[in-house]
Amino acid sequence: MKRVSITTIVLLMVAVLLITACAAAQPAAPAQTEQQAPAAEQPAAPAESGSKGKFALVLSGPRDDNSWNEAGYDALMALKDEGVEVTFSERVAPADAPRVLRELADAGYQMIVAHSFGYQDAVFEVAKEYPDTNFAWGGGINRTDKNVADYDQPFYEAAYLAGIIAGHVSKTGKLGAIYGFDIPVCHAMGEALLAGAQTVKPEATLTSVAAGDWYDAAKAKEAALAQADTGVDYWVQCGEGPTLGAIEAAKEKGGYATGYVGDMTESGPDVVLTNIVWNLRPMFKDMLKTTLDKSFNAPYYRYGIAEGALDLTVNPKLADKIPAEATQQVDEAKAKVQSGDLKVPFVPEAAK
Repeated sequence: MKRVSITTIVLLMVAVLLITACAAAQPAAPAQTEQQAPAAEQPAAPAESGSKGKFALVLSGPRDDNSWNEAGYDALMALKDEGVEVTFSERVAPADAPRVLRELADAGYQMIVAHSFGYQDAVFEVAKEYPDTNFAWGGGINRTDKNVADYDQPFYEAAYLAGIIAGHVSKTGKLGAIYGFDIPVCHAMGEALLAGAQTVKPEATLTSVAAGDWYDAAKAKEAALAQADTGVDYWVQCGEGPTLGAIEAAKEKGGYATGYVGDMTESGPDVVLTNIVWNLRPMFKDMLKTTLDKSFNAPYYRYGIAEGALDLTVNPKLADKIPAEATQQVDEAKAKVQSGDLKVPFVPEAAK
């Protein structure tokens, strides 16, 4: 027994020596200081020099609405196709926008577009906290800051073209405009529709109303039905809800509506005669370019018909409802806008 115990002790000593030698052969692990946070808690680093950048988009509604939000989403996907790192958040309420914007800025997104007039307060609040991040909002009122852009929405140019068609197809000469809110961008659309129509029917008139909501289609429909009762048979709208409401009213009362900044034909194949289509790709590319080359400085973007950002398309199913004369007149007016020979009147508010 005594001999076995001594042998066991010797074996244990040899084992300890071997373990110690192996440990000495391993490289020492670096010490972690208290200042080092776990990697998962650290904000994402900005894009490296020479990269194609990081671009984020915040949407107030669904990305597949055939309208305002989808126009922004399509432009974002175009950037992705070019190798830009992108992300988006949809259905973000204005009250929740500050949190979403902060999260995107913390994640290292260099250019963040808050794609709604309703995000105004959130953008200017958060932009002050992140001076090295650029933001943009869809105000159309030229309110900017060093790291905040605003972008115009000259939909009135395309609304003028729609007005020419309205002047030809309206039986009553009474036109209607339904706005989410009577802001300059919206008001100018109704006035331009009337101006275009009056090149055909000088006696044409316009009735306009603000629904007080961008998405409440039922409320907008009630307003459009009331207009129809006065003889209105052609509508232009500003906002997705107002457009869907006017389309439903046109189905019930007769007449035509214009799709809002996207092809909304599927919402009313028999009443959506034309569509104002918005291409945000060139503007988003410009935002990112000036962000990466550090020339971004309180820009106010304006991309209209001449820049290839706006157009008026016709529902193929209803194309035969538009006289050839109207089509020719629209083509001529569009060419003049592109060349600068025609300046569509911009009327941002009612005459006082």
